[in-house]
Amino acid sequence: MAYAALPRAANRGPDVELDRDEAAVGEVRAALAAWYDCGHRPLPWREGRDPYRVLVSEVMLVQTTVAAVAPYYARFLALFPTAEALAAADEVDVLRAWEGLGYYRRARQLHAAARQIVERHGGAIPADPALIRALPGVGRYIAGAVASFAFDLPEPILEANTQRALARLLAWDRDVSAPASQRRLWEAAARLVPLDQPGRFNQALTELGATVCTPRDPTCLICPVARLCGARLQGRENLLPVKTIKPKTLEVVEACAVVQDPDGRRLMVRRGPGRLWEGFWEFPTVHLGGADPAGRSSVGEDVGLAEGVRRLADVDAEIGPAGHILRFGVTRHRVTLSAHRGRADGCVPRPGPGLVEARWVDESEASTLPRGAATRRVAAWASGPGR
Repeated sequence: MAYAALPRAANRGPDVELDRDEAAVGEVRAALAAWYDCGHRPLPWREGRDPYRVLVSEVMLVQTTVAAVAPYYARFLALFPTAEALAAADEVDVLRAWEGLGYYRRARQLHAAARQIVERHGGAIPADPALIRALPGVGRYIAGAVASFAFDLPEPILEANTQRALARLLAWDRDVSAPASQRRLWEAAARLVPLDQPGRFNQALTELGATVCTPRDPTCLICPVARLCGARLQGRENLLPVKTIKPKTLEVVEACAVVQDPDGRRLMVRRGPGRLWEGFWEFPTVHLGGADPAGRSSVGEDVGLAEGVRRLADVDAEIGPAGHILRFGVTRHRVTLSAHRGRADGCVPRPGPGLVEARWVDESEASTLPRGAATRRVAAWASGPGR
């Protein structure tokens, strides 16, 4: 349903208070439900109401797009179809299944949550928002999503899409990340969610933010609640919500060595606990300049790559010039990584600072180990022409 251009209203301040008007609340609920029922994205996690599947999808979707999550979701559930299966799995296998999705702390928290579900709840996620929220890695949003989507409980949700839609509906012109703003938006979400089919309403509100009330140039002419939207009435839909300016991207310069022994195996090391990429395998890598998100400078400042390999793995290697350059983002860092080929004899490696294991690995075994996207890209380069 399309709406004609609406008259602009006078600025009514930072809070339209739409959610405190019973008639308006009812109209928002009815309009969103009707719009959602007329058609929405057929996302795989919307099929059925299995609470475990909802939990997996919501953990995966944190700071990650729907398009990126969809294939991982299917593969993950094929490997770990139940909380019991995930709880019984080795962490290495869980990380391997998550490999490439990023934010690996989520995988560990989901694994821990599965174990708690099995140990404390007999393998079934409880239909109690407080108990859901007590699971590792589960905050207010994920608890509300599982409670409403799986159990149809009238729990509110607030994430990027619904936050944006609610801030515009309320014409909220304060920084949405501020505590007062979060309290107000959660209050609005709680006020709007109905007792009848709350899961459908929350799905509709999320769908609205993802497909219509988009960050830039929202398509207000097809919005089912445009006539009630404070930002639209004030002509400020492209100015709201207000967000804090993102921190400046920090540049990072690193180098890694793909060192082979006489048998063609490659030297790999595994990172220890409490660090970025905890438990993941990589080629020995040193920090050369800029910020140091992974704590690689622990091997020493101004260390060349050959010396770095010696300190990280107790291996003396001949290192060649940079053969490949990768650029990728990690949180708010932009990393430039140079990859070098190298050779060494078959000595026994020993892990250095920040590492828990170092050894020679052949290509077939490497593919079974949890590795970050950058390590996989370097491995693909090293296996190509000129190896």
